[in-house]
Amino acid sequence: MNLLITGSNGQLGQEFHRIQRLSNHKFLFTDKDQLNICSVDSINSYMNKIEVDYIINCAAYTDVRKAEIERKKAFDVNSNGVKNLVNFCEKNNVKLIHFSTDYVYNSLNKKPINEDELIDPQNYYGHSKREGEKHIENSKGESIVIRTSWLYSKYGNNFVNTIIDKSKKGENLKVINDQFGCPTYAKDLALAVIQILESDKRIDKKAKIFNYSNTESTNWFDFAKKILKLYGSNNKVEPVDSEYFKDEVKRPKFSVTSKQKIIDTFNLEINNWDSSLTNYIINDLK
Repeated sequence: MNLLITGSNGQLGQEFHRIQRLSNHKFLFTDKDQLNICSVDSINSYMNKIEVDYIINCAAYTDVRKAEIERKKAFDVNSNGVKNLVNFCEKNNVKLIHFSTDYVYNSLNKKPINEDELIDPQNYYGHSKREGEKHIENSKGESIVIRTSWLYSKYGNNFVNTIIDKSKKGENLKVINDQFGCPTYAKDLALAVIQILESDKRIDKKAKIFNYSNTESTNWFDFAKKILKLYGSNNKVEPVDSEYFKDEVKRPKFSVTSKQKIIDTFNLEINNWDSSLTNYIINDLK
């Protein structure tokens, strides 16, 4: 198959670069200078030159704090851009895989969250991603949304790399211990996407929305402790509650998701977060 990756300079996009050698598919990688999903003209101009079977949309506005200020920019990428891709894919019979976030959730019952449970974004980033999801849900084309969470890789800024960088500087850390979720190793997600698109089923036969992360859950404090232990750092890390940092941007206290639907639908085997983090730090990062 011919696979077009948008936003290929981001964390997830770069993981597709790394795994392309593991498959027989032809990958085309684009960034916003080549294909700007916010521009219909840009999409048409680029796509008229090529033939693709799938668009894997890794393009996203992901700065949670800045999204509160740059609302138009966040909405253009996370919602309008998705709408543009959906429209193109419907007209040209191209399949679409899009990624969203656990920040559309905010459960209070402390049980793993299913895809059809109450949506309650706590910030504008989550709101903009939810608006983008709606275009997929309403599409008649073959398309799905994969909601992921706490994404990390060797590329760019993420929690794992930040903790390691601070440890190298000898900083003692204060980390939130009252927000719970599921880490996701971006390489695992990229490999899962390849398995999904190689499925012999219509990808949205049963549903449009799927949760994906590594299995089991943790909080940011315990996640940080595990990172430091695996990296061999002796830096002290102190647990604090969310109010300690006086952050004006609200985040979900509990966004632990159930992955059962994506496991059952596509026969996936998903690593737990602990083993994937170990693999990343021991075998990939070092």
